[in-house]
This record gives sequence, C-alpha cells and structure tokens, in this order.
Amino acid sequence: MDLHGTRTKETDSKTKAVTTVNMSVIGLVGTAPDAITGVAANIMTGSTIMNTAIVFTATDVGFSGNQLRVTAISGEADALSTLATFADGMLTIALKVNATGISIATAADIVTAVDAVITSEITATLYPGITGAGIVDPFAAVNLKNGEDEPFPLYTPAIISGSRTQAKKLGITGTLYADTQDILAQAGALMIVVRVEENVDEQLQIANILKGITALEMSQGTLNYQPRILIAPEWSTDDGVGKALESMANKLRAVTYLDSESMATAESVARRGQMYGGRVEILRPRIMVTDSVTGAIVSRPYSAAAAGHRVRIDEQNGWWWSKSNKDVYGFVGLEQIDSFIIGDEMCVANQLNQANISTIIMLGGFRHWGNRLCTADPQWRFESVRRTMDAIEDSIQIMVTKNYIDRPIDKALSISLVGSINSYIRQEIARGSINGGRAWLDPELNTAESLAAGKVYVNVAIAPKSPAEEIIITYSIDNTYTVSEFTGAAA
Repeated sequence: MDLHGTRTKETDSKTKAVTTVNMSVIGLVGTAPDAITGVAANIMTGSTIMNTAIVFTATDVGFSGNQLRVTAISGEADALSTLATFADGMLTIALKVNATGISIATAADIVTAVDAVITSEITATLYPGITGAGIVDPFAAVNLKNGEDEPFPLYTPAIISGSRTQAKKLGITGTLYADTQDILAQAGALMIVVRVEENVDEQLQIANILKGITALEMSQGTLNYQPRILIAPEWSTDDGVGKALESMANKLRAVTYLDSESMATAESVARRGQMYGGRVEILRPRIMVTDSVTGAIVSRPYSAAAAGHRVRIDEQNGWWWSKSNKDVYGFVGLEQIDSFIIGDEMCVANQLNQANISTIIMLGGFRHWGNRLCTADPQWRFESVRRTMDAIEDSIQIMVTKNYIDRPIDKALSISLVGSINSYIRQEIARGSINGGRAWLDPELNTAESLAAGKVYVNVAIAPKSPAEEIIITYSIDNTYTVSEFTGAAA
C-alpha cells in the first residue's frame, strides 16, 4: 500500500561476532566412594531449656529443601489431638488447645503428629537430650535452611574449577581424587567430573565406567561446558573403555588420551594403536608420583597429567600449539625408561612416535614427546591440527546456529553470513592460531532448487599450523673460511 509520509525500514546485513569455544575443558570419569554427600535442609524451633526444641528436617537432601516451610497454628477447640498436614511445601501443625483456646500441645505431641503424615516432605524429631514435655505455642511459618546439593552425584557431570578445595570433596579413596591431583599439578584446569559407583567385580566396574562416559554428553546441557579432553585413568587400558572414550570424543569433537598397561612393551602399544582413529592419543609409560596422602612413591597412569599438561599449554601458548617437547610437572620418575638419542631413528622413543604413540623423555627435565593421534593421515594425525579444526568448526557452527538458522534467504543473509565467518577467520589469523583461510558461497550447490528448499551452502577453507615435527639441517665443509682466517683476507 502507498504511504503519504516517511516509511521506516531496518536491515540486518552486519556481521556477527564469533567467540572461540573453550577447548581446555577436561572430561574425567572415575570412582570416589567417600565423596561428601548433600545436606538436608533443617530448622530448630522452641528451646531446650523449655523442653520444646524440635528439629524439622527435609526428607531429601539438597538445596531445594530450603524452600520448604513449617508453621504451627491453634487447632479446633474440640480437636482430640494435635494434627499435621503437608501441602505445597508447607507443613502445617494444628496444635491441640483447651476450652479457652490455649495450646496444650507438647513437643512430643508434634513429633507424633508429623510422623503420622505419610505424604510429608519434612520429618520432625526432638532435640537430643530432651523429653519434649514442654508446651509449644503457635509460631509463624519459617523456612528450612542450610540444605546443600550433593557436589558429585553419581553419573552426573559436576564441575571442579581448578580448585584443590573442591577436589577434596571427592574424598581420598577411589580414583578421582588422585586423578585431580595429577591434573592440578600441571594447571588450574576446569574439569567436568563424572563419579560412578565403585564395584569389586571388574566387569561390573567397567560397566559403571562406560555409563559414566555416556554421561559426559550431558555436560553442555547441564553445565554449559563441553569437555574437549576425555580421560578415564586406571580404566582406559581396557579397550572397551577406550572405544567408548573414542566414540564420545567423536560426538563431542574432543580428543581422548588412553593409558597403557603397567610395563607394556613398545610392540604391544604400537599394535594397540592400530585399533584406534584420529581422536585418540595413546600414552606410555606410567609415571611415578609422590602420593599426597601417604607420601609413598606410587605408579600412576599418565593420562591425567597429560590432560593437565594440555590445558597448561593451551593457557601459555594457545590450543594450536603442540604439547610435545614441553616440560611436564608433578612426578618424580617413570615406570619405564625408553632409549632417547637426538637424531637416532632407531631409539625407542622415536619408534614409538612413528607408531603414533606418545611417550616421555628426559631432556633438561621430563618432557612430553609425541604429536600424533592414531591415524595415518599426514596432517590430521597431529593433535594440534585436530584441535584447531575443532575450535574453528565449533565456533562457526555455534555462531551460525544462533544468528542465521531460520532467517529469510536473501541478500542480507548472504552478506552477513559470509562476512561474519571471514571476519572470524581474519581474527584468528591475527591471533596466530591459523595461517590463513576464507569463506564463500558455493556457486554450484546454491541452486534455485536448493535455496527454495531452505538449504544454503557455504565453503570454508582453513590453513592450520602443523607442528615442526622434523627439522632437517644439511651441513657442509667450506674451507674458504679457513683460508680467510689464515691469511687475514675477507672471505
């Protein structure tokens, strides 16, 4: 319709900001049978000196119990006893009264009345050491308080944000506490912890670990963090666990570190590596650590320390850097020492690397030695390349989903969509995470039919930075320098 006046229009062809996803989140699965439990909310009414002290407690542990309330009111004059009802989070106690409406209900009467309410979410007990013979007067509604959720519920992702204090809530038994100490010896890492039940039966224990690995996929939905480095120390020597970790790594765009058996031979770990693909890094040997509880030197799987090491390199250098040839902290020795000679193709450390197995060498301290995941692809086998592409792909995918999915297909969409991706690529080039890249609309696939069907095709090319795994230096003898030195003439 025509308009006699000024018409206002808006356009949305501006580029959108892209934020790189957090690649430094560790997903950790294990046992902690002595982890602290949640606290049930409670409140005490009355007083011990008047023999009326009653403790009201939520039947379920957790913070939600703090929403429950309790009140005492005067009952009907002809009521035979004190009565209690529970509805909508409120425990209401109707006190027995005399003919003049004065309460004659004792604390013991109230406890009996509350116990009789089958549907109540609140229990009542006399404060220890009293008989409850004192008379209770009506009181206004009060909330229960001090309820706390269980910090590490079974088969549920929970956060430890680089804090040893938080880690102590796991208790010292089981596997998780020692794992967190290995990680925190490297860096104050963000960990998504899944605690599973401990079972003396080995097969049932493995089944519990597998269930815990499955729970990792709930991390984004419940905690807003997605694990990118998956480990299950003590259990990842089992190939059932290894395959479950690999499957979850594929689903979460993560990498996983698998441990080797104690005293595993180089041949056995090389053969094992052939079973896995491009998101798996196999580690050998185990490390010797001073136990923080007993002070004894014990053998530990390397994967937890390696995960913490990866996070530290992310923080210090960037997720596009290799973690190889960098110092690893927190241990006093190695269970096995492989031969390492610089430039020797046949030393065991080099042979392991060629078989896509990472190890630890001594070179001015303990150093992680190995770049490769379990794939033969000459570039995708580098962990730093795999993680670079994961970071770029996820970051763009999230931005596109939030800003462009379901928008009308028009010129504004094409300009803004491609411009946003290219702006992000330029940002990452300037940051130093990639060597280059660009995005463009696919000229062949974006047909009239595909666009009418709601499908838009965008191509993105990225040049990640491979690590300089081999540097070849060629030497020659040039005696003209000797002649110049001898004669004093310029060379």
